[in-house]
Amino acid sequence: MALSGGMAREATEAWTQLATRIPKELHRRLKVHCVTNETMVQSFVVEAIREKLARKRGAQARKE
Repeated sequence: MALSGGMAREATEAWTQLATRIPKELHRRLKVHCVTNETMVQSFVVEAIREKLARKRGAQARKE
């Protein structure tokens, strides 16, 4: 996802702050990935959560 990826849509949504603890090495890998791919960490995390939730929703629908 590029720097502007999805930010237009997200600009109209209400936002809340998320604070969480993650392993130091995972955080380092996240930062390296985002710098390498010119992506903001916030954009990456939002998209990752959306993708994970969509996969879970799809898996639940197939079970029914």
